[in-house]
Amino acid sequence: MLTALHTLLERPGARAAAHNLGWLVAEKGARLVLNVGVGFWVARHLGPTQYGSLNYGLAVVGLVSLLAELGLESVVRRELIQTPARAVELVATMGGLRLAGGVVAYALLVAGMQLGWATPAERGLLAVLGLTLFQPALMVTDLWFQARLRAKFSVWAQVAALTAGAAMRVALIVAGATLIGFAWAVVAEAGVAVALLALLARREGLALRPGAFDAVLARRLVREAWPLMLSGFAVILYLRIDAIMLRAMVGEAAVGIYAAAIRFTEIWYFLPMALGSSLLPALLRARERGPEAYAARLQAYYDLSTGLAYGLSVPIALAAPWLIRLAYGPAFAGAAPVLALHIWSSVFVFLGVARGLFLVNEKFTRFYLAATLTGAALNIGLNCWLIPRHGPWGAALATVAAQAVAAWASSFCFAPVRQTAWMQTRALLIPVRWFRYVRRA
Repeated sequence: MLTALHTLLERPGARAAAHNLGWLVAEKGARLVLNVGVGFWVARHLGPTQYGSLNYGLAVVGLVSLLAELGLESVVRRELIQTPARAVELVATMGGLRLAGGVVAYALLVAGMQLGWATPAERGLLAVLGLTLFQPALMVTDLWFQARLRAKFSVWAQVAALTAGAAMRVALIVAGATLIGFAWAVVAEAGVAVALLALLARREGLALRPGAFDAVLARRLVREAWPLMLSGFAVILYLRIDAIMLRAMVGEAAVGIYAAAIRFTEIWYFLPMALGSSLLPALLRARERGPEAYAARLQAYYDLSTGLAYGLSVPIALAAPWLIRLAYGPAFAGAAPVLALHIWSSVFVFLGVARGLFLVNEKFTRFYLAATLTGAALNIGLNCWLIPRHGPWGAALATVAAQAVAAWASSFCFAPVRQTAWMQTRALLIPVRWFRYVRRA
């Protein structure tokens, strides 16, 4: 794996990319300690049923969050790297588009509550959590830092916000607070991150101004990004629909068990995102040098992503009963077999994020949309069959199957991506190809 990373981080720019990746990993390490660790305590405090209600609320908000994000992140990141002189216009235009999307998303959430998405007791919870739908519009400066490989500023802001959020949650637990208090803690943490990022960006020279919004640029970005927005919705659908379907078919306690298990999987999703944002400049340079150099960098990227996923999945699957007992206590014992299965979805998540970078670079966004919609439809169909029979474990099985189809198997169905499908397959065979890297080390 170190050889694959060395292949990707060729000069020029290797040191900057590695430094940026290190900062992103450090931030997620702090998130793991501050947020996830306190999250285990929150789960114990609330119990499976109330913890399930909180995660149901987060899942419902997550379903409409793509309207607030508009699928712009990958496209704007690429534009910021290729045309840094237009950074102010790009950031301001992205922020304006996302603000409009956040307003629409919150209105949709309120309308859904009136139409029966939630019980009267859950409406207040959703109204509070829905305020986070405005966060993407106010976090655009984070993308500017990433594109410039200056993630350390984002890390400072995020770690400060995480620390404040963790302190709020601990205070709420000590005070014996109700569920709504923990919802407000989620909103407050997001607010701290937004304020600090804005201050740091201004200090580093990003001078946003009211007239920087470019309507022509906005139309171009939306035209290119709309398939990514729908693709993102499909991804969110098969990441969050499990909680909603479990609540409808089994109950809140089942959602709590499932949420406890998948927390151990989802805390690692930052790794492929961090790799992607740090390695994109190297991949774009390789693409300019020609097909052979580009293919070599892509294969190294797929190998590295999949190798990391295997390195996480095997020990976590084996240690699942011990991890669940240590983190949550005996009330969540049913989450252990769910975790042992669900963790394998990370292999396809890591591989899918890597392929997503290739698809955006090549502007195969419509295929990206078709693949993710297929995965979402498969996940819903399998949930309808498996959840009534196997509960949370069935939802985990549906997720693994859907991720495998959306992120890997679908690549064989589109001729321009078929070479990438074989490259992904080679990456999945890392357990029998490891000697290649050992020999080259």
